[in-house]
Amino acid sequence: RSEIDPALSGKRVLVSDNETEIAGIIRDVLTKRGAEVTTFDSGAAAITALATIAPPPDLVISDINLGDRTGYEVFAAAKDRARWTPVILMTGFGYDPHHSIVRASQEGLQHVLFKPFQVEKLIEEVKRALGETAG
Repeated sequence: RSEIDPALSGKRVLVSDNETEIAGIIRDVLTKRGAEVTTFDSGAAAITALATIAPPPDLVISDINLGDRTGYEVFAAAKDRARWTPVILMTGFGYDPHHSIVRASQEGLQHVLFKPFQVEKLIEEVKRALGETAG
């Protein structure tokens, strides 16, 4: 049976996480449901992609601690490119040394996903984020 989800089908998702295993899980889960997922293992690569890919992605999912950049920087790059792009920031155990979540929340961040997460929780958060832009 097909697992294609109409809410995710054809949606373009950019994922940024320096933990390639996590990025791979997200890619597999969303791709199986019909999304087109591009993963980046560094914040710099994700930020460059956000500035150049056209059209901008339908959704950005980023860890807050990327080693080279913060989740806030990825959030800001996504919003610079297209104000309406929903962003989900992920954090392990509420760890947020650069206050990415607080700063992004002050600028409209609606979605935080705590790692480790259940697949169902990921899908629910993705659908909720995408639903905000459905006109």
